[in-house]
Amino acid sequence: MRRARQIAAALLALATVARADEPPIGRAAILDDLHAYYDSERVTGLLFGGLGVVSAGAGTALVFQSGDFERGLGWTLLSMGALEILGGGYYALAVGGEIRHYSTSLKSDAAAFKVEEGTHIEGTISRFPFYRVGELVVAAAGIGVAAYGFASKHPVWGGIGVGVAGESLSLFTLDAFGQARAHAYDRQIRRFYPTLALSVGGGDHPWGASVSGRF
Repeated sequence: MRRARQIAAALLALATVARADEPPIGRAAILDDLHAYYDSERVTGLLFGGLGVVSAGAGTALVFQSGDFERGLGWTLLSMGALEILGGGYYALAVGGEIRHYSTSLKSDAAAFKVEEGTHIEGTISRFPFYRVGELVVAAAGIGVAAYGFASKHPVWGGIGVGVAGESLSLFTLDAFGQARAHAYDRQIRRFYPTLALSVGGGDHPWGASVSGRF
C-alpha cells in the first residue's frame, strides 16, 4: 500500500511539472526570456522618449503660430514632450541595470532569482491598472477641457485639452503593450524550475517510478 501511494505521488508530480500546455523550462530558456523582456522594455523607453521628441518639436513649431488654439496645443505638447523625453531616456538607461542585476542573480542563485524576479514582475503587473486608469482619467479630463474651450469660444483651452488627451491616449496605448509583455514574462518565470527532483523506489525493490531534472 505504501508503495502504491509513492507511485501515485510520483505520477501526480510528473503531471504537475510536465503538463503539455506549460512544461517547465530551465536556465537557458529563462535567460533568453529575461533578455527579450528587458530589451523590449528598453525599446519602449526609447519609443517613449521618441514620442516626446516629436511632441516637443511639434509644440515648438505651434507656439509661434498666431492662433490661440495652436498656441494652447503647442505649449501643451512642448511641456508634455519634455517630460516624456526625460522619463523615456531615464527608463531606457535604467533597464541596463535591471538586465545586469537579474542576469547575475540567475547565474549565482537560480532559486533566489525566481523568487526575486517573480516578486518584481508581480509588482509591475499590479501597478499597470493604476497607470492605465490614470491615463484614461487624464485623457477624459483633456477631452472635457477641449469641449469647454470650443463651447465657450476660448480656443486656447481647446488646444490645451486636445494636447492633453492626445498625449495621454498615446501613453495608454504604449502601456497596453507593456502590460501584455509583463504578463507573458511572468508566465515564463512561473514555468522556470531551478531544480526539480523526485524519486520513488530504491532499496531491494527492482522496480519503481522516478522523475528528476536539474536545469
